[in-house]
Amino acid sequence: MKLHRSILSAAIALVLAASFTSVLRADDLRNVKRGEPFPAYKLPTIDASVVDSESAKGSVLVIVCLSAEQRRSELAAMESAQIIADLKGEPVQLMHVTADVVQKAYFEKFRGERSITAKLALDADRAFYAKLGLIVFPTTVVVNKDGKLDTVISLHSSEYKNTLDAYVRHALGKIDDKQLAERLSVKPATDVSPKSAASAHRSLARLMREKGQLEAAKAELTKGLEIDAANQEIMLDLADLNLTLNDLDGADAQLSKVLAAQADHRRAKQLKGELLFKRGSLDEATQLLQESIALNPNPELSHYFLGRIAEQKGDKDKALEHYREALRHFVHDLPAPTTAAPVPAEPKR
Repeated sequence: MKLHRSILSAAIALVLAASFTSVLRADDLRNVKRGEPFPAYKLPTIDASVVDSESAKGSVLVIVCLSAEQRRSELAAMESAQIIADLKGEPVQLMHVTADVVQKAYFEKFRGERSITAKLALDADRAFYAKLGLIVFPTTVVVNKDGKLDTVISLHSSEYKNTLDAYVRHALGKIDDKQLAERLSVKPATDVSPKSAASAHRSLARLMREKGQLEAAKAELTKGLEIDAANQEIMLDLADLNLTLNDLDGADAQLSKVLAAQADHRRAKQLKGELLFKRGSLDEATQLLQESIALNPNPELSHYFLGRIAEQKGDKDKALEHYREALRHFVHDLPAPTTAAPVPAEPKR
């Protein structure tokens, strides 16, 4: 007996929508995807005013979510403010947000010393963060003029200012896709290490993959590995891309290198499990995917493939259990099942 098709297709659609995005990029929000409408908000500010999403209509909006007394957040706050100041006269707005409302004195002192005038919104109950599915700090998002999420930048690095400036100018229509890629490949003059040069190729690969240019993305990742042969993140990006291109041997070669160096690497185990599933090694795939779940804070993809394996083995209850668990991690308000999910009757033929 096959699973009820409507339940299975819905599960697969939701799980793949969540899992593909999370595997594709590190810079992502859990609850809002690129191209989706940005959630409405209305937040109090540190100066006792109120800021809301209506005031940003028709403008490019940059939101930087900050943590108090964190150097990376301080740098993101200062550099984002400078970028917007340099774009004076353009339809672009900047808002900083923090949930650390008890640190008001710190923020007032820090902002005053650095002449930062951007609105600082207060998310006391973290409801705004929850809408986004925020994970790390600082996180910077760019919302385009149509009110849709355009870009996410997680954390802060030496590339932050150049990256944010490029994405904002792209959202404003001041540079095209090609110019954006060129700007993202430029690194600070002081940052010329092999790791940084490889990172430039990885960034270009991400951009190309987003636009469906898979072979070009593969070429950029290959160049990155030629510069920094030990870069595990590039190896895993390349393995992931090879799986998409159905180059299983190519994916296996990269995954073997990562797992040889770090046997318990979460993402490598997850991708290896997917590889084994595609090769029909269901028992081996099951073992690796189960191990990856224990290491993985976002195990949607592992549960999805475990569900596929259980379905192929004819275990309907186990398949539904894994699909439901994948959905529960994606749709956070689904309750954890206390008993096995009921299997609907097979539709009449």
